[in-house]
Amino acid sequence: MTKNQKTVLFVVIGVIVMLIVVVVAVGVFAVRSMFDNLATDQATASKTMDDVRARFAHAMPLMELQPGGVTLSRRPPDTPPSGKLKTLHVLHWNVHENRLSRIEVPFWLLRMRDSPIEVIYQSDGDAGGLRVRTPSRVHLSDLERFGSTLLVDGDMPDGGHLLVWSD
Repeated sequence: MTKNQKTVLFVVIGVIVMLIVVVVAVGVFAVRSMFDNLATDQATASKTMDDVRARFAHAMPLMELQPGGVTLSRRPPDTPPSGKLKTLHVLHWNVHENRLSRIEVPFWLLRMRDSPIEVIYQSDGDAGGLRVRTPSRVHLSDLERFGSTLLVDGDMPDGGHLLVWSD
């Protein structure tokens, strides 16, 4: 191998290593920018969650947290919404650590893998008040048909609270 060939080989390897470092750094930055933890008190966390609920006119959430799992309260509409969703927001209040965690995940990232979410569909009561619970799967594409909505608003088994919405 000549001296010029060795130089070209080292330059190519150097460029590849630099590209890998840049891609990893951008990936770490992107993931870290999705998460935010804030030490706060119960009143501030409740106010933050109430502000989100007010955006949706205190509408019932699409899913409920129950001991048997997540329960879907209504079927997806047949027609898609007018616009595409951009972000899935998650607020989690950790009562033991007095920490409010905020996660904001871009929908384009979620669309890369439209894997099903295991839920239980709970039908509205019939004339006799009987509600039927049926195991089901919901895809992200199904959730997108609801448009901007409150997805989950429920208490966690550890005493914390979870609020999930899309916009």
